[in-house]
Amino acid sequence: MGEIDPVGMRKGGLDAFLDEKLAEGFTVERRTDTHAIIFRRPKGLRRFTSGDDPGRFVVEVDEHGRVTMREAEPRRS
Repeated sequence: MGEIDPVGMRKGGLDAFLDEKLAEGFTVERRTDTHAIIFRRPKGLRRFTSGDDPGRFVVEVDEHGRVTMREAEPRRS
């Protein structure tokens, strides 16, 4: 009682989605059973510049197993 994801549907949906994103070159910054923050590292010399985090996203799974992805707020310094 009181569990967010008692049958694991949300965790399973997030696992499958993150597997796809990892294959596309994303990295997981932080993760729970129902949410994750992922990002794509800049390539080449762009990785040494400061500024916004390009390609940083929040991934969420609802109670029906549907995954959504939206831009994350910039990292705080």
